[in-house]
Amino acid sequence: MPELLQKSYKKQLVTWIGKPCHFRLLYKISRDGCSAPTFHQKCDGQGATVTVLYNTNKTIYGGYLSQSWDSDGEYIDDSDAFLFRLQYNGSSNPLKFPVIQTDNAGYGNNGYGPTFGGGHDIQTFSGTISNSGRCFSLNGYFGLGSSYNLNGQNEQTITNNSLQVTDLEVYRVIDGPGKKIPDKPWREHDAWTTETVQAQKKSLLAYKPLTETNVGAANILLIGQIGAGKSSFFNSVNSIFRGKISSKACSGSFEHSVTTMYRQYKVKDFSNGKFLNFRLCDTRGFEEEFALDAQEISFILDGNIPDRYQFNPLVPFTPDTPGYIKDPNLKDKIHCVAFVIDGSTVDVMSDKVQKQMKDLQVRMNHRGLPQVVFLTKLDKICPDVHIDVKNTFTSIAVCDAVEKVADVMGLPRAHVLPVKNYESETRLKTTVDILLMEALQRCLDFADDYMDEQLDKMTAEGKNVRAED
Repeated sequence: MPELLQKSYKKQLVTWIGKPCHFRLLYKISRDGCSAPTFHQKCDGQGATVTVLYNTNKTIYGGYLSQSWDSDGEYIDDSDAFLFRLQYNGSSNPLKFPVIQTDNAGYGNNGYGPTFGGGHDIQTFSGTISNSGRCFSLNGYFGLGSSYNLNGQNEQTITNNSLQVTDLEVYRVIDGPGKKIPDKPWREHDAWTTETVQAQKKSLLAYKPLTETNVGAANILLIGQIGAGKSSFFNSVNSIFRGKISSKACSGSFEHSVTTMYRQYKVKDFSNGKFLNFRLCDTRGFEEEFALDAQEISFILDGNIPDRYQFNPLVPFTPDTPGYIKDPNLKDKIHCVAFVIDGSTVDVMSDKVQKQMKDLQVRMNHRGLPQVVFLTKLDKICPDVHIDVKNTFTSIAVCDAVEKVADVMGLPRAHVLPVKNYESETRLKTTVDILLMEALQRCLDFADDYMDEQLDKMTAEGKNVRAED
C-alpha cells in the first residue's frame, strides 16, 4: 500500500515547517493496523513527524510535531507544532493553525494514537480499531481551539467534524531536501523487455555448478523476518518456470512464522519437466519474541539438517536427532545466504531482530558464506513503483532503502537486490520476472564463487596431507 500524501501537499507542509526537509512513511493504519501500541512502536523516538488523516468526506487534516512522540503519559512541549487542513470536501484548501499553548502541543500516552493539544484538540483514537470494510471509525474526539489558534475556523470547516477515515499516516520529517530524481537510474539494469526475460530464463535453465565440485544443485538459504516474503520468493520464482501464478510454499502475513519445517525447494521447468540446478532453502522466520536457534542455523549452513525436518521449539535439533547428516559433503551445505527484508519496515526494524541477523552473520562470515539481501515490498516503499515496477531503479525511496539496509547489514550496496514478489497479481508480469531472475542469478554467481573457493581449499588441504605422508 503506497503512501497517500500527494507531492503538492508535501511541498505545502515543507513551506509551513520552514526549512528544507522530506518525508518517510513510518505508520499507516491500512497497512499496519489501527492500534495505539503499534503506533508508538513505530513512531516513538523518531523525531519530528507529520500525522495525516484522510476522512470519508474527502477532507485531509492533521498535525505536525517537531518533537518525538513518546508513551510517558505526559504532554509534549513544542513551540513549532501546528495543526493543518490540506483538503476540504475534495478540494485543495490548505490552512495552518499554530500552537498557542506550547507546553500542551502533543500528548504521549501508550493507550492513545496521535494526540494534539490539551483537552484535546485532536485525539485520533485509543486502543485498537478494526476496519469496517470501507473505513476506520476512530473512537477519538475533537476539542479544537484548546491549544491551537484556529484563525476563525472551527471543527466543521477544518475536519468536516468527521473521524470516519479511510486511512491515517504518520511520516517522519527528515532534515534536508530529498534527493532529486536522477537523470539516469541509480543502478544499471537490463531492459524491461520480453527478450530480457527469455535471456534470463535461458541462463538459469542452463546453470550448472562447476563439475569439479560434484555438486548437482546450488543451495540458497532464504532467511528473514516473518512476513517479509521468504516463501513468497520461492512461489514467485516457481511461477515464472511454471508459466502461471502458483503457491506451492505456504506464505502469508501472520503473527508467527508459517514456515514450520526446513525445506529445500526445487524449481521445475514445466516446459520440459526438468528441475533446475538450484534449490531455495526455507526455514523459520525471525520473530520479535522467539529468537532463532543459532545452533540449528549452523546445522543448516553445514548441511546437517535433512530436507523436511519439522522444527520443534521445545526440542532443539542435535546430532542425536533422527535424520542428522553426520558427514555432509559440499553438495549438502548452503552455498549462498539471502536475507529477505521488508523494505517498508526498514526504519522500524527492532533492535532484537537486527541483533539476531548480526549474530547469524558472524557464523556465516566464519564459514566464508556469501550473503545478499532481497529487498521486498517495493510497492510499499514507493508509490511510483506501485504504479509501475519499471520505476524501481529511478525511485529515490527504493535507493534510500537499499543504502539503509546495506549499512545495517554491513554489506556492499550491490549485494542488496530489490525484488517484487507475486502477491496480489493473477498473471505473470515481465517487469516482476526480470527483478526476480536478476536477483536469483546474482545468488548463483556468488554460490559458484563460494564452491570454487571451497574446492581450492580442499585441494590445498589434500596436498598438505600428502606432503605430511
